[in-house]
Amino acid sequence: MKYTSLLLCGCVAASFLFSSCDKESPATSNVNITVTNGLTGTASSGATIKLYDDPNKANNGSSPAYTLTTDASGKITSQVDYIGGYFIVAEKGTQKSYYNGLIPIGIFKTQSEIDSSPAQTPVATIGSVKFKDTNGDGVINDSDKTVAPTLYLEAGQTINYNLAIY
Repeated sequence: MKYTSLLLCGCVAASFLFSSCDKESPATSNVNITVTNGLTGTASSGATIKLYDDPNKANNGSSPAYTLTTDASGKITSQVDYIGGYFIVAEKGTQKSYYNGLIPIGIFKTQSEIDSSPAQTPVATIGSVKFKDTNGDGVINDSDKTVAPTLYLEAGQTINYNLAIY
């Protein structure tokens, strides 16, 4: 704070208190995110990465805190506000890293692969997405829904994160 004295009317001195509203900038983190095509293992250029500050926003159509797009090498580098963590979803066309609570782990390539996997809803077909049985009950359904994967941050640090889309 600064005190400033002004001479008023040639003989009366008055002091005024001037305070500044210096706001500290929020802490930030740097994120390096790489997105690959889960089928081919190749870089997914032009993929959209959405970072949500609330787990429900990834499922209910709310706007993300950040929307980023990968470059030709399937990567983004960005500075984001440090809030501890973001729920992360990547997508390109029909491929996604997260399907309204279900986590993809591959694509069904054969009928025998479908037959040896947990039953899922919607019914699996060759070429459809295979989801993770998060609760281990042998069935993929609403009980397997979870929050989007979390990108945990540390203030002032650079975090590297990899995602695959199916």
